[in-house]
Amino acid sequence: MRAVRHSGPGGVLASVLLLLCGPVVAQTAPATYWVQFTDKAHTPYSLEAPEAFLSPRALERRAHDQVPFDSLDLPVDPAYITALLAAGDIELLNRSKWFNAVTIGSTDTLALDTLLGLPFVRDVKMLCDGRPRPSRALDKLEGLEKDYTDTYGSALRQVSMMNGHLLHAVGGARGQGMLIGILDAGFDRADVLPAFAAVRARQGIVLARDLAHPGGNVFGESAHGRSVLAVLAGDLEGRLLGTAPLADYVLVRTEDANSEYLVEEDNWVSGAELCDSLGCDVLSTSLGYTVFDDSTQDHTYADLDGLTTRISIAAGIAARKGMLPVNSAGNSGEASWHYIGAPADAFGILVVGAVDDDRRLAGFSSRGPTADGRIKPDVCAVGRGTVGLNDSGQDIARINGTSFSAPLVAGLTACLWQLHRDRSNAAIIDAVRRSASQADRPDNDLGYGIPDFWRAHLLLGGRDLTGLRTEDVLDVMPMPFGDFFDVELFAGGSARMDLDLYDALGRSIWSSSTPLEPHTYARVRVQDGILSRLRAGAYVLDVHVGASRLTRRVVKAE
Repeated sequence: MRAVRHSGPGGVLASVLLLLCGPVVAQTAPATYWVQFTDKAHTPYSLEAPEAFLSPRALERRAHDQVPFDSLDLPVDPAYITALLAAGDIELLNRSKWFNAVTIGSTDTLALDTLLGLPFVRDVKMLCDGRPRPSRALDKLEGLEKDYTDTYGSALRQVSMMNGHLLHAVGGARGQGMLIGILDAGFDRADVLPAFAAVRARQGIVLARDLAHPGGNVFGESAHGRSVLAVLAGDLEGRLLGTAPLADYVLVRTEDANSEYLVEEDNWVSGAELCDSLGCDVLSTSLGYTVFDDSTQDHTYADLDGLTTRISIAAGIAARKGMLPVNSAGNSGEASWHYIGAPADAFGILVVGAVDDDRRLAGFSSRGPTADGRIKPDVCAVGRGTVGLNDSGQDIARINGTSFSAPLVAGLTACLWQLHRDRSNAAIIDAVRRSASQADRPDNDLGYGIPDFWRAHLLLGGRDLTGLRTEDVLDVMPMPFGDFFDVELFAGGSARMDLDLYDALGRSIWSSSTPLEPHTYARVRVQDGILSRLRAGAYVLDVHVGASRLTRRVVKAE
């Protein structure tokens, strides 16, 4: 039976009545569909009253970033949804205001046959046929100074490689006041595990919602999102500290780890819209889509132009709405499909590949470019041997994948933005790229290279060090010093810094050699027992890094 088309709200009701009077429904296996509506013409919501559908935090973020309200912000017309559900045995799963559509589940073939006859329905597409498939998990590869080590434990390397420890310690930014949305496959036992006790104690998980199976428990599904959260917010004293430990979090399950269907992209769209409505600043996603259990839904490389797949279009919308999406590049670098997946091709987002502790590209890290020729990934971070949680979630372990390099960058990006709230998401991304190790010669393996977040912070503050390429000793601080001082420098090709301290008569009283990481900006803390025992007064310090030498009169405090 087909519903008769009528125009206007009365036509909607008439169509529904015809459906309700139909014959007994036939049943089939549960399936999932995307239903595209024609318009928002009769919505009860108004752009003049956005407080009805956006949180105060979201409104504040829009005002701060001068992002205008538009029709994409208006919710799907609730009357359309009510009429749709009245058509038969149909379950509303998710809704998308950005695409003016809903995701539904149904076994009612007769009701589904009539949906296109409804005057407010433009299109209906199957996302998942509901037939059982073999179970499959998310792809997974097996396998400084004392005070900083005490803080980060084994996680120090993955943080200090990007100078995140300086952002935390010197900049004082650990994500305070920032809201990060994580879209993933589940956050197994994050509501009870010790690594998240600190974030729970301060009520830093502001919302947890299951969009893959609405009404489900995100804390009872998948350790993948739990591992991502640990890289961001984990806190195990002396063993692990995440990159944004004091940020607040929205945890959204959009992925079903046991299958791969296009509906999961649409779950992500709804998740991004939810995060927008709550006022999230940064989105962290360690998901990517190329092939599906239903091969007719597969993406091609040509689709990766940022304008074709729905999830990539949505990621671009999220960026235009003022959020900063950070996405993993993918783990297909050694596969026949070695490219990034959707939504890593989106415009306006930050895509992260993987390196190891020695800054070498991980073979599995997916490569660029996008189909339209843009450099991807944007940057890289430790993704081979990232320090996260073990299978039990009780202790640390080395884990592999761009799934874990991405949240390392997402957390530090939030901390950087915390220090520069007057800047746009695009300005933050630009600073991160410009700070990276090969910003002057980006490629489609490492992108712009390994980012230096302290350098990006200085750049955003008006001190541009991104042009440094050869050794340069910049400063010694604080002056006068007490039991330590910091040397600010650019290592260039040098792997060490040599220090010599002389008294007022020119006599050598102390020397030291400190290893450096070549081609990085550094602020090296020099802390030695002899410094605290020195008499107060004037000294001369020589600092040698490669061909650069700085001789400076320094003063020991009383």
